[in-house]
Formats: sequence, structure tokens, C-alpha cells
Amino acid sequence: MKLLQFVQPEAGFRLGLVEDKNVFDLTACAPHPTSLHDLYYNHGGNKNGVEATIEALNKNNVPILSLDDLLANTHDPEHPHLISPVTAPLDAPHQLRIWLAGVTHEDSAKLREIEAKQATGGAVNVYDQKYRECAQGGIPELFAKSDTAHLVGHGGRISHPSDTRRLVPETELVSIYGLNAKGQIERLGYTGGNDYTDNGIEAENPLNLPQAKNWSYGCASLGPLMVTESEFDNSSVAVSCEVIRNDTRIAYKEGHTGQNHLNMPDGLYHLERSLFSRIPLEPNTLQILYWGTPIVFADSDLESGLLKGDNVRMTFEGIGFLENPIVAFPKTDQLQWLNTNR
Repeated sequence: MKLLQFVQPEAGFRLGLVEDKNVFDLTACAPHPTSLHDLYYNHGGNKNGVEATIEALNKNNVPILSLDDLLANTHDPEHPHLISPVTAPLDAPHQLRIWLAGVTHEDSAKLREIEAKQATGGAVNVYDQKYRECAQGGIPELFAKSDTAHLVGHGGRISHPSDTRRLVPETELVSIYGLNAKGQIERLGYTGGNDYTDNGIEAENPLNLPQAKNWSYGCASLGPLMVTESEFDNSSVAVSCEVIRNDTRIAYKEGHTGQNHLNMPDGLYHLERSLFSRIPLEPNTLQILYWGTPIVFADSDLESGLLKGDNVRMTFEGIGFLENPIVAFPKTDQLQWLNTNR
């Protein structure tokens, strides 16, 4: 099955089932699940499975929307538009966790090492070391996006902080997890993700990683939809990323991700074991896990990095395309008092 989440003006958040180019509004079906989280934890998904729970809904005479229309509407909030296929309850943001893996693909590890050496003028081997360590069964690089409010969906805006050194896109397959009624973690499905990164400050010092990955008003995206575990082949997934500036493509790359392309024994389970053995999944909580990127843009590919006004478009085999505009970071004067009284 393919599921998505969208907003219907004046009706709020909705859960949709995608069949061909049609989107069936599952929220119109009793018991009216409003999200994947709601379906899973409040309407039997964690007992009977996501697919069986949806199949049991009475979908006769439910509203049907056009998938193409939803994908095309990335600007007009007065009409139905997509959001992230996975969201936290509005009153419980802690019930969605976002974790990500780094240097899981060879090209990414090599380029990050080169960039770090160029930025520092010295020998930096942390990326190569981490890649080789993980390949031998060691600890992978895992980190968090700390605020789920700044995860956006297809068409959502990614902000460009004023002190950004070099913002780059990272094309990643993403798996989604829940804790079933027996207390066991299960993969619910897969989607596409863009782990935007301030590669400039990370290259200057790898200890800058938390700042390189986290900022407000949009720092990662997800979508456009989720494909359930039983219907997705995660072994090898073709992906691409292009950057459009002033209606002109200025950068484009293709690659492959998936289980066959991860650099670790036991593949994805190595990441899952490393994450969940130390941070077990809590009841009523969903987990998002980005797998790391096979596509990297060096200075020669995208010298300036992403700029305000750019548009980033990614494709994921079997999932679809994910598109986000880059916008200015809102101005704030919150430091005025501290600056005056320092």
C-alpha cells in the first residue's frame, strides 16, 4: 500500500490511500484516522497491522482526490496540499523521533574526508575511519534532528540561516517504525528524505555536526508518500537529485541506495540494532530513520551550495519525487537584550 498525509482546508489533517493516480480520503471512513500515527496507535494498526487495518475500513463513497493535483500544489494553502507522510500528534511532538545515519555510502565518506581536509588544511581522517569502522561491524554514525516541527513534506519550505556556510541536499531512503501491541518494533514502510546539511561548518570541524544538521523553519523533508513494508523492495533503490535556480538546472546527480549499498554487515539491521538497543522505542511513538546519502555535491558540482530561491527535486524509485524550495530564514531580534547586557 501507498499512504500519504495531506491538509484539506477547513477540514484539517487527513490520511490518504494512493491507488494509481487516485487518493482515497481515509479520514472520511469511520473511525476517521487523521494520520499514520492515529491509525497505528489509536485504531488497531499496532495490533492488526497497517494494511489489514486499512483493508477493514469501509471505503465506499469516500472522497477521492487526484494525486497529480496534490503533487502539483506546492504553493497554495487554500487548496488540498501534501505534508510529511509521518507526523507527530499536535499535542505530543515527542511521539515522533527523527534519527539519521551518516557516511554509510562510499562516495559520501570519500568526499566528506576531502572537504574536511580542504577546509582545515590538515589531515582529517574521521570520515574514512568511521566508514571503515562501520564496515567492520563497529558503531555507525547516528544523530538526531531534534525538533519534529521543522520536518516538512513535499513542497514544504527549507530555510537558509543567515550564517550558513554551504547548504547541501542529501538524498536518502527513510524507514519508519512503530511499536506493536506485543512490544516489538516493526518497520511500517519506506519513504524518501532530504537531510539538508550545512556542509560548510561540518567540514571546518566534524564536532559541528549538531549545528550542521539542526535549525528552525525547515531543516529536513520527507515524502511524498510512504510505501508499506510488504510492497517495497529495499535492496537497491535508484535515486536522483537536481537543483533548479532561476528556472535552470544547475546541478544533477544519480545514485543507488538500499540494503545492497550500505557499508555494514547485516545491512539496515546494523543501524537499527545500534539505535534501538540504546534508545528503545517508547509506546505511542513512531521513529523515522534516514539511511545516509549515496549522492554528494562537491564544490565543483555546486560551488555556492544551495541559495535562497533554489528548488531541490529528488526522485526515489518506487516512491515518487520530493520537491522543496529554499527560502530566507526569518529575522529575529531575540538577542537584543542579551547583546545589550553582556
